[in-house]
Amino acid sequence: MNLMALGRCAWLCAALLAASPVARAADAFPSKPIRVVNPYAAGGAVDVLTRILTEKMATSMGATFVIEAKPGGAGNIGTDAVARAPADGYTWLIATTSNAANAALMPDLHTDLLRDLTPVAQFATSPNYFVVPASLSVNSIREYVALARSKPGQLSYGSAGIGSTPHLGFERLKQVAGIDVVAIPYKGAPSIVTDLASGRLSAAFLPAVLTLSHAKSGKFKVLAITDSKRSKDFPDVPTMAEAGLGDAVVAPWFAVLVPRGTPPALISRIEGTIRDAVASPDVASRFQAAGAVPVF
Repeated sequence: MNLMALGRCAWLCAALLAASPVARAADAFPSKPIRVVNPYAAGGAVDVLTRILTEKMATSMGATFVIEAKPGGAGNIGTDAVARAPADGYTWLIATTSNAANAALMPDLHTDLLRDLTPVAQFATSPNYFVVPASLSVNSIREYVALARSKPGQLSYGSAGIGSTPHLGFERLKQVAGIDVVAIPYKGAPSIVTDLASGRLSAAFLPAVLTLSHAKSGKFKVLAITDSKRSKDFPDVPTMAEAGLGDAVVAPWFAVLVPRGTPPALISRIEGTIRDAVASPDVASRFQAAGAVPVF
């Protein structure tokens, strides 16, 4: 085949590719609102960070985002809904550490993350705080451990669903510290706040977005942070490691997943926009104000 024939062949292949439905869909994306499913309760860390991220992406993509909270089933109700959605780039799942934990804790799940969904990008991490009601007569996590040991099975903590970091973190603390504290399940971390502030719960691991205002208003006492360094918001609060409980650290991450089969061109477009949003100073500052760290 001569060079002229090769050139005609290459031109024809390029034309066919450009005319393909996948290529046209990628070029036109997004042409309608993008549904972003938060599989946890509205008002929590997932909700807050997702809104910060998508507000920035809406500008750069020229897109409209609809954030839909579908809590329940330890995040599995929302996850199942996304797995069953069309693989066209218009339905996203905000996944967290809990989604990965569920695969180990619940062997009979309808949705397999690796089989039914495709990860696009991680966009943040966020430490949890160990908090107790202001009325509880302890001022350090070591004092809490001593109190729990003196009252086995009599204290309770708020669990934001099986496999959530508030649940896994506290169960790990029970193992490491040798204490017996009863888990009280809630649909999400925001629901824990009222009962914790009133003293109906003795403690909880909560994300920064639910801790900062309540601690500063005097409703909570913050006794430790699940991070490698102290928080600028509470510089006197030790890390779990400094408190001698470094083996009881479980910290959440946040990521975008889409249904398996979503065209690679769309995934690449979404990934690049997330990368640019996370790198922007305004998203970084808003994440940090909510107690999160931008991570791509």
